Amino acid sequence: MLSILHVDSNFFYKEIIKDFSREKGVKYLTANNSKEAFQVLANNKIDLIVTAVELKNENGEQFLRALNESEYKDIPVIVLSARDDIETKNKLFRLGAIDFISKNILIDRIKYYINLEDFRNKQLKDIRIAVLDDNELELMIIRKIFEMNNITNVDYYTEPEELLNKKEEYSLYIIDFILPTMSGKQVISELRKKYKYAFIISISAMDNEKIISNILSVGADDYILKPFSENIFMARLKANVRTFLLLQELKGKNLQLKTMVNIDGLTSLYNHKYMYERLEEEIKSAKIYNNKLSLIMFDIDKFKLINDTYGHQTGDEVLIKIGNELKQQLRKSYVIGRYGGEEFILILPETDLKGAVILAERLRKGISEIKFKEENITVTISVGAAELKSETAIELIGKSDKLLYTAKRNGRDRIEY
Repeated sequence: MLSILHVDSNFFYKEIIKDFSREKGVKYLTANNSKEAFQVLANNKIDLIVTAVELKNENGEQFLRALNESEYKDIPVIVLSARDDIETKNKLFRLGAIDFISKNILIDRIKYYINLEDFRNKQLKDIRIAVLDDNELELMIIRKIFEMNNITNVDYYTEPEELLNKKEEYSLYIIDFILPTMSGKQVISELRKKYKYAFIISISAMDNEKIISNILSVGADDYILKPFSENIFMARLKANVRTFLLLQELKGKNLQLKTMVNIDGLTSLYNHKYMYERLEEEIKSAKIYNNKLSLIMFDIDKFKLINDTYGHQTGDEVLIKIGNELKQQLRKSYVIGRYGGEEFILILPETDLKGAVILAERLRKGISEIKFKEENITVTISVGAAELKSETAIELIGKSDKLLYTAKRNGRDRIEY
């Protein structure tokens, strides 16, 4: 169980974080001042410290200084404050705070840290890191810090062009602000254009508010001042990696949502909208590279009779099993979709008409052999197959559709091409 120590003399904020911690299954411990805090630390394993700026008879700055000189210096610290000035933030970040949270947005931010996951090096070990610094001594210091923390999944660069020309994407970039052939600002801007979800940290000895704001505005996620101690450097990296992992989770959910929008809910094949857009893309590609492309459309024969005789649940079973048959029979390069109702469509890149007809015959035979719960049901399909010549997407679909209905007029359970 994750353990949090909250150092604060304000009863109201203690109750807020205590209730939130309990809701999340987190062990919550509290102290009014640094003396009480060190007593708690001596008797408990603490994963995260949350401290106010103003404490009873002292301030958070004094507590952080004392913490940095103690055996508990590696524990991540979040600072809560009603103030939001840059001077206070800079002081506390220099002392090793990993985040500065205004009390008016307390719950929105603290929830990113109150979680059952480990805050330790494990997260850093799991991601790819790139470090760019033309100063060999600075690179050696960073390398040493990583080695001391058993982090080895790191590549080191001294030339900006070498990193920018690298095709491999890293999860975390650490970029020096002063570089020989181009500025760190330019490098960060280029990386951000290429890698939307990467995490980028700028490092520099310059403590100038305008420079820092400028660097953050072009795409950096954080700015760490040199010279940095191992503890501050690692604490800030851990905080940033945690945010990166949360962004990756969000990215995954967005991708899942996007996929769901393109999928037919019953058969789990692609839907009408996606198939039309994909066909346009495949036609464009085939014309550019002078490749073959074919399209198959088929319709389940007398599907309305199946629904009327056996009910819509049986009709759904027929559609689902045909969808499964298509997924089993077709190679991954083919694009399969339910075009609407009982009609299906197959996009076949790099396939001529002869290949499309052979495939259509295999599908026609395979679908006729599918077994259903209602033993009396045998399903057949009528198929139209067409090869791309110079048609647009809508013209190629119309061509295949006409052939499909020719198959129906000519007796069903057949292929026209």
